[in-house]
Amino acid sequence: MLPYQNAIPVAAHRGNSRYFPENTLAAFRSALELKPDMLETDLHMTSDGQLVVIHDHRVDRTTDGTGLVREKTLAEIRALDAGAWKGEQFRSEKIPTFEEFLDLVAGVPGLLYNIELKDYPADSGAFAYRSARRAIDMLREAGILSRCVINSWSGELNEWLSEQYGDEIKIHAYSPQEFMGAKQKRFVYDYAYCVCLFGTKKEPVVSKALFDFALGCGVEPWVFYGTESPELYDAAIANGARLFTANDPAWAMDYLRRKGLHR
Repeated sequence: MLPYQNAIPVAAHRGNSRYFPENTLAAFRSALELKPDMLETDLHMTSDGQLVVIHDHRVDRTTDGTGLVREKTLAEIRALDAGAWKGEQFRSEKIPTFEEFLDLVAGVPGLLYNIELKDYPADSGAFAYRSARRAIDMLREAGILSRCVINSWSGELNEWLSEQYGDEIKIHAYSPQEFMGAKQKRFVYDYAYCVCLFGTKKEPVVSKALFDFALGCGVEPWVFYGTESPELYDAAIANGARLFTANDPAWAMDYLRRKGLHR
């Protein structure tokens, strides 16, 4: 198991992303000041083989550029403004390299990581596997692989990771399993360390039976809701949530603290 320090840990989603431009060093610095249990972030590989921290496959939403990350060089990625979309005070924030992210967190004791691999075999074939290998190698070299979950929306990639790395890594997957695309051959609960349980827009918190099913399989049920609220958190806690990923980690930790579930 991961070395949790709280009854219900909190992961800062793309950094302190409610108030800062997601997946930038500014967002991660702010999150670290809050002292969450975990940082969640996303990785793509550039056309020249460098890992960068950005969620979307395209740069259009969070930068002043356009196009696919995997079709751009690192120099082209670094020329983009990744902050102004969130507010003029963030203008000139850049898409970080994964190396910059690792340098930022180096030496932070006990911090956990949710590293989401965003290059998928269905989109880019062998490129996705090279990207995943590079990420795992860098996490191993940084000495933090044991404190990570490795996350992908590609069930095909998750199964490959399980085959390649076995117990060396902990895989974060999703339920319903159909969300993870085609070409899946295995039942997700047979290889996952944790699953993020997704409901519907009308009923975002899934039934207690689904939480219990995950736990019965020896898999931790984690949750993420786009907007944090007492109603959602209370329902998820009652049903058995083991970790919250939050856009507003300060709110999440404070709410759990008042319930005696976080220090």
